[in-house]
Amino acid sequence: MADLRDQPLAGTHAPSRYRLVDCDVHPVTKSGLGELRPFLSQAEQRRLGLDERRDLTTTGHREAVSIPRNMLYINPAGVLRDDARAPDGSAPGADPAFTARQLLDGHGIDRAVLIGGEVLGLGAMPDPDAAAMIASAYNQWLATTWFDADDRYRGYLVVGAQDPVLAAQEIRRAAEDERFVGVLLPLTDLLMGLRHYYPIYEAASEVGIPVAVHPNSGEGIFRTSPPMAGGTPTYYVEWHSGLSQVFQANVISLVCHGVFERFPNLKVIITEGGLGWIPDVMWRLDKNVRGLRDEVPWVRRLPSEYIVDHVRFTTQPLPEPKRRHHLHVLCEIAGADRTLMFSSDYPHWDFDDPRHALTALPPAIRQRVSSDNAIETYGDRL
Repeated sequence: MADLRDQPLAGTHAPSRYRLVDCDVHPVTKSGLGELRPFLSQAEQRRLGLDERRDLTTTGHREAVSIPRNMLYINPAGVLRDDARAPDGSAPGADPAFTARQLLDGHGIDRAVLIGGEVLGLGAMPDPDAAAMIASAYNQWLATTWFDADDRYRGYLVVGAQDPVLAAQEIRRAAEDERFVGVLLPLTDLLMGLRHYYPIYEAASEVGIPVAVHPNSGEGIFRTSPPMAGGTPTYYVEWHSGLSQVFQANVISLVCHGVFERFPNLKVIITEGGLGWIPDVMWRLDKNVRGLRDEVPWVRRLPSEYIVDHVRFTTQPLPEPKRRHHLHVLCEIAGADRTLMFSSDYPHWDFDDPRHALTALPPAIRQRVSSDNAIETYGDRL
């Protein structure tokens, strides 16, 4: 397949500030949550079991905090690329310099938006104070360890949605560092349209940054994680293929609860949530709202219009139909020239190489997807 870097990017009449923006890159700590110690008070370290006394035990199970993650559905081949390990043997995504060389230099990426790999499941933690402590410390760690290592790194500040007031405070605090281009909202069992989240949306709108969601690796596993539709999957392939259910439900919730009427400047980014379901949700909502307008009078426009104006999607995992024409039609229906942003999902097993993923798209929208939509969504912080 042709190399994107050898081709002009069609579909724009003005040069972009950046040629390629990757909206989903996952950093991790080298040695676990103990790396957050410098950003936690002594009392917080003791509360989380991360103080030196307990962290240095050599036998038995460490009595330290852990963030809920998928321990039931296992990919037999693993979920990380072996070739993404740094020369020192650290885990894929743990070395900012190696990641910059392999991903950014290797693929001509001008900006990489970081989504903390270890905090995706933070929304499933039952203790709101512990979640808030971890979120704030992680944000400081990300800025110090990654942003300071390479100017091409940007990222999402993470919050604990369990206490939306604390989350709003963290948004206003962390967003003073303009290298944070958005909010990562680890999903819970509460749909995003509920008033519970209003303080978070208010703070994000006030600061002028989008709210992003991502699979949290605990869907259908923990009581406080997003449930899977229909029942409990048996296999990893079932669980992984069904994750888009969660995003469909949340987009429907955002529209039907009138969130975009209440917060007209809010943008929501569905990261790693797929693309193929978007037309059906838009069509079904448009049809049903017409007949049920008395129930949701605050939905003043067609739901599809709210989605195109306020919701953004990332490319990975990009649909791969047998006929490329079908992907092009899907992009047209989903308004991909406005809604779709490139993402690689580095360093995961289903990484999308931009040289191949972007050349599969209609030529007229490639630059929009490569960079322009991200520039418009993240603004000057990018």
